[in-house]
Amino acid sequence: MQHYLEDGIEIIDVLFNKEDVDAYKKTLPIEKDVPSVPVLYLASIWPEFSMFERFLEKEIYLKETSVDELKAIDVDTIYKAKLKNEKIKKVKSFTIYEFSLTITSGNDIYTRLNQTFVGK
Repeated sequence: MQHYLEDGIEIIDVLFNKEDVDAYKKTLPIEKDVPSVPVLYLASIWPEFSMFERFLEKEIYLKETSVDELKAIDVDTIYKAKLKNEKIKKVKSFTIYEFSLTITSGNDIYTRLNQTFVGK
């Protein structure tokens, strides 16, 4: 998996393995015959970003998520995943982190997730 890190943006190559996606689908009440990757499955790639590693040992809470699903993400296909640190803001004793995760292939955007986390 290649990593590119530059000024709050990190890009990695990702491939969503069919067996892993199928196992994930069995745990949820979603249509299992659809060959695409469920949007919520994208959470599994956050730990792959070195930019996000510092949060693996911290207690953070997901406050908000917005999703733009433009095209279905196929299993067993290589995509680019770009994680961007949109904003970090201190509010009293809390820190608010805003990230965007964009899945692309070539010039096509497949999915864009914007997530806001809160930590101490």
